[in-house]
Amino acid sequence: MARTAKIPPVENAAAAPLARVRPNILIVDDRKENLLATEKVLKNLDAGIFKANSGNEALSLMLRHKFAIILLDVQMPEMDGFEVAMLMQEHEAMRGIPIIFVTAISKEEKYATQAAEIGAVDYIFKPVNPEILRSKVKVYLDIYVQREQILKLNAVLRQSNEELERFAYICSHDMQEPVRMMNGYAQMIGEKYSSLLDEKGKRYLNFISGNARHMQQMISDILNFSRVGREEIKVEKVDCNQTMREVLAELESIIAHKQAKIMCAALPDLETSPTLLRILLQNLIGNALKFQDGSKTPEVHIEALRKDDIWQFCIRDNGIGIDPRFDNKVFAIFQRIHRREEYPGTGIGLSTCKKFIELCGGSIWFESTPGQGSQFFFTLPQEGKRL
Repeated sequence: MARTAKIPPVENAAAAPLARVRPNILIVDDRKENLLATEKVLKNLDAGIFKANSGNEALSLMLRHKFAIILLDVQMPEMDGFEVAMLMQEHEAMRGIPIIFVTAISKEEKYATQAAEIGAVDYIFKPVNPEILRSKVKVYLDIYVQREQILKLNAVLRQSNEELERFAYICSHDMQEPVRMMNGYAQMIGEKYSSLLDEKGKRYLNFISGNARHMQQMISDILNFSRVGREEIKVEKVDCNQTMREVLAELESIIAHKQAKIMCAALPDLETSPTLLRILLQNLIGNALKFQDGSKTPEVHIEALRKDDIWQFCIRDNGIGIDPRFDNKVFAIFQRIHRREEYPGTGIGLSTCKKFIELCGGSIWFESTPGQGSQFFFTLPQEGKRL
């Protein structure tokens, strides 16, 4: 009996409300009365307020705290505001913090230009209008809070996705054995007891076998999808022509049954993942052969064109095409455009292709006209992306 792995309960972090981020403001001025006056203007904003009376003290605070905005006096002894700002740009943790320069004397345009070159978001003169200063600071506080919440939400979503992929991997892995046994026993019943079954019994047995095979295929596809990004991608020199011959050999029975014409131009040698290339060609050529209505001889054209340091592959068919209404579903996992009874499949193949190819530094897209066929394009770097 297959051993079932126990999955620890996963908290639904995505559903939990994100705690509001309380931003910090840093006021830098060598005069105590200016620090207190600015603090009084900003104290009603929902933010922590830190004060520094020198450039060195400001830099020390920035190493220990995160700030949403800095109000920086230009004229200070030992180190003026411009020097502080330039030192900030050299430090990764400080780089990018919005700076509003505040000055009482440096009103010449060249100073404002210098401030902008350093990366300041504003340059204002004393005496400062309290309402204007408060509104300017509030804008950057709101931007900071929104950005921090987005970063936290992205982290939560990334964790949730990783948990889901791990769950899918474990579940699909453990489901393989019972499904294989179900299919095996169904075949044994068909072989040994077929003479004892009436037509209805044989039909029911065929239903069991057919659904077991479909479930095996789905489990295999889910495993392939969950492995992408979890296992190391091996990059090596790949003869695309040889890979193409192997894929066409695997599809030989389908090609013969449909009397399809496969036309393939010479393909390049690439440094890429042989597994990726095989999955791409299997899915795209397999779909080109599958999505036909039987009204004409299926034709599939494969070619590759060099564009700078990438190769662009194109697989073109003369099949049923894709209705523009479903454009956003083509690469989505478990999204099917047609009923399984019409065109069998699990709805995972193209989503696996997209996930895999983007991980390897390429992209994939398509163009299609309903009733006339589709063209699927994908790109791969000439030199493989090593992960």
